[in-house]
Amino acid sequence: MPDKLKILHVTESHGWSGGAAQALYLARELRAAGHDNFFACPLDGDLGRKAGTDGFRVTHFRPSRDYDLGTARALARLLQTERPDVIQAHHPKAHAMCLLAKFLSRHKPVFVFTRRVSHPIVTGFFARLKYTSRLIDGVIAVADSVRAQLIAYGLEPERVRTIYSGTDPERFSPRPPDAGVLDELALPPGQPAVMLVGNFSGHKGQHVLVKAAKELYARGLEFTLVFAGRGTDSGELKALFGLEKIPLEKGRFLGLRDDVEKLLSAAAVSVNAAVKGEALSGSIRESLAMGVPAVASDISGNSEIVKDGVTGLLFPPGDSAALADRLGRVLADPALRGKFSAASVALVREKFTTAIMGRRTLEYYRELLAARRP
Repeated sequence: MPDKLKILHVTESHGWSGGAAQALYLARELRAAGHDNFFACPLDGDLGRKAGTDGFRVTHFRPSRDYDLGTARALARLLQTERPDVIQAHHPKAHAMCLLAKFLSRHKPVFVFTRRVSHPIVTGFFARLKYTSRLIDGVIAVADSVRAQLIAYGLEPERVRTIYSGTDPERFSPRPPDAGVLDELALPPGQPAVMLVGNFSGHKGQHVLVKAAKELYARGLEFTLVFAGRGTDSGELKALFGLEKIPLEKGRFLGLRDDVEKLLSAAAVSVNAAVKGEALSGSIRESLAMGVPAVASDISGNSEIVKDGVTGLLFPPGDSAALADRLGRVLADPALRGKFSAASVALVREKFTTAIMGRRTLEYYRELLAARRP
């Protein structure tokens, strides 16, 4: 086994996302440990641009569908030319393409794919082959709940490793509210900001938070709702306020941002209201790293980082009344927020940093390489 590994990271991610960020964080950590990392991803996408700017080699990769034979052949040629020790697929189309490319290539690297969501896994012959093929050396689940889902689907437990996604504690750390963000938000005097960071979709549950806010406003609580993420500056999200008869001035609709750490510094509470698909909320992980108390949907891996009553409060997915109850408790009790804040920062630094993710992933690569027959 070589001391210096060559690792190819593959993803079809074009826009910026939590998965794209994790792929770049991982490559940085592995590079810092002395290993050669390069990417196959859309050259004109957010990750492709960021990785190139960061000094990584990037080869264009953008399959049109799960089983794009032309793209798989090009990826197989890349495997034969570059001869990586490890190839890791970070998203679903990349997973399928890497499987085909390894089948077609004479060079057979260790192949690992990452499962980042908790959506039900589709069934059928090709779907099962995609997950259970012997060409797959290992699987990384980003939460124990996702690992359990994969094992229930039929993967052998020894082939699936939980490695939590990581947060950069240098970027996300406790700090005073950012002055520029406070000016931008223009919060009414004394009003806390309740923040949901996540791309706008039915899955992310912005509608659940808006319904919960309506109930809390009716009780006389005063706060401002802040939404950040792709599509959160859209008319669709603002229309939810109209449906619930909440004045638009109660909300701040920021759209996609690259200064999330500055935004979170101004938050009194961070909310995850996902109703499906979430595995381990990145925005909640970042919030806790900054000492921002969390109220989160009890879905998939959220309970593995939001310890109910210790680092935040959980509520049943989609239950706006329960969210209103938990959020009201946290907003009304500064001592509770302080307790959650201290425990949150300690937990993230103990289990959820990018350095821990990088180290555990490298250990897994080496285990898989050592287990291969010559």
